[in-house]
Amino acid sequence: TFTLVNDGAAVLLSDSKVACTPNKPTKKKINNFAVSTDKADYKLSFKINPEQLTSATIELKTVTCDPGFTRVCPSGAAGACPGDMFNFCPYHGSPPDAADTWGCACLPTRMLELDVYEGINPLGECHGECVCLSGSVQAIMSKQKPAFHGPGDMPSYCNN
Repeated sequence: TFTLVNDGAAVLLSDSKVACTPNKPTKKKINNFAVSTDKADYKLSFKINPEQLTSATIELKTVTCDPGFTRVCPSGAAGACPGDMFNFCPYHGSPPDAADTWGCACLPTRMLELDVYEGINPLGECHGECVCLSGSVQAIMSKQKPAFHGPGDMPSYCNN
């Protein structure tokens, strides 16, 4: 069993682990073992009985979106985003210390632009977490807002 924790760019060996059953054989080494998930491909090297993850690499799978849709991904640790994306925190929030774990999604671009312009999370008005957005929509952040723009706080009905 593998528990693999990453920060969006590298596997965090101190937080990841490997567990083998049964307890035999002992003192074996495995190099460049390939593991694939829907989010990433990993190459792992580890010891068996006693178990120890000695090295790991990660290659994140890129979600591509159809025309009219924009990629939205979880914020990595301290707001890290893939190179072609930027961190967006609604309601004047701050990026998390730890990476979120949900997978990237493709949202309708026009709806996403309206949400970003209004300063709310494109995942829904009651989501306060930071997200990574495709750099192609960053220009909407500079669009001039009307003089009577609404409050930047999460609506009270979200806390019910």
